[in-house]
Amino acid sequence: MTNVIQRVDRYIAKTKNQVNAQYRMVYHMMPPCGWMNDPNGLIYFGGKYHLYYQYNPFDTHSGTMYWGHFISEDLISYEDAGVALAPEEKYQSIFSGGAVEEDGKITVLYTLHFEQGDFRTEEIYKAVSADGNTYSGNKRIFDNGRLPANLSRTDFRDPCPAKIDGRFYVFVGGKDILLNKGVIIVLGGNSLDKLEYEFYIGPFAELGDMGECPSYFRVGGKDVLLASGCHVHERDNDFMNINASVFIVGELDFDKGRMHVDFIKEIDKGDTFYAPQFIRGSDKPVMIGWLEMWNKPYPTRDLGHGWVGAFSVPRQIEYRDGDIFQRPVDEINKYLFEVNGSEVPLSADINFRFEGEGKLTLEGLNGKIIITNNGNVCLDTRFTNNSYGSIRRTNGSYESCGVRVLLDASSIEVFVDDGREVISSRIYIDGSYRIVSEGKICGLKINEIRRKV
Repeated sequence: MTNVIQRVDRYIAKTKNQVNAQYRMVYHMMPPCGWMNDPNGLIYFGGKYHLYYQYNPFDTHSGTMYWGHFISEDLISYEDAGVALAPEEKYQSIFSGGAVEEDGKITVLYTLHFEQGDFRTEEIYKAVSADGNTYSGNKRIFDNGRLPANLSRTDFRDPCPAKIDGRFYVFVGGKDILLNKGVIIVLGGNSLDKLEYEFYIGPFAELGDMGECPSYFRVGGKDVLLASGCHVHERDNDFMNINASVFIVGELDFDKGRMHVDFIKEIDKGDTFYAPQFIRGSDKPVMIGWLEMWNKPYPTRDLGHGWVGAFSVPRQIEYRDGDIFQRPVDEINKYLFEVNGSEVPLSADINFRFEGEGKLTLEGLNGKIIITNNGNVCLDTRFTNNSYGSIRRTNGSYESCGVRVLLDASSIEVFVDDGREVISSRIYIDGSYRIVSEGKICGLKINEIRRKV
């Protein structure tokens, strides 16, 4: 694997300076070149965050997949650390997975995906690293044949480990093939050398026909699973995209092999958020998602810019008042610089309150973004130059609420009512913005976000 990684890293070093920087972002993590999707193996280890991701450096499409690698000390500034995991044989890909500390080292679990023609397998492998950069000891740790007959052995991916009460549990995305519905499978073991099947959670309509990318954290006295589903059916104002990501909140009983679910909630109401994962090794529940979505146009590909994909801003998760809230991590605050006047930079933190009906418009050189409160808070990106904009709205109706907008060169994330609901999208507008507020908007404050390189 080492020789493969060295060759890939040489290619990246040569190619990354050829990408078009027009829509490259300031404080969102992006691939140096090529295609990026799911966050993988997010872990705080040795005083640094190691943040991996699904990566095809050779094209702006998914294809043969590697694990790219970012290193960060505060989740905002970061360095690209090249490729951490690479497939060793033809027709293989290193699909998604998670990480945990074991015996003073990082153990990553990943999906070894093999696909040739109509033949496909997905199996769980582990690898170990003392520093987060170089991995070795790749081996299979679960026999898919030990799954119950109703669970797919080929759609079985994205293992994410957690250590709970001294024992390892691994959450895996899966499918009930008899019902054609998504589930989350739970494996267990005293170590990660060999896992046994324990039970599965679901099926749930919110996981569509395939569960993906599960991740676990204990939040405010509740067991919280992040999970994503394929082909989730639209329901009222929920699940407007081809796939969806949800919070599953309740109580896990590992002894009885079941989960009592209090509620399931869509994580982001926008058109670009998928496959989020908690960061292991952190004392606080922080989540990062893929700030894109499947089966939609990707302007930086269509324009030949040489790169696609980004991470969401890292979001701290809180359970209170019977609900889940999200907010940008506090570390971003040290990168804020106050702006006076009506001109808004391409990377900005905008705060204001709706005290009734109102509209805030960000006008750029070739488009505009509109945020309104008129029954629901809405994000309207139809007037950007990305050709696929949409109107997305909150489920809740807010007569009065605070709004925080994180703007970057090609993204927007809108946190409503202290993060009770979030709406995210990608935007492609040139130049800085002029801001116009109408109606009952108060307390408008604008900060530029500047990241140290």
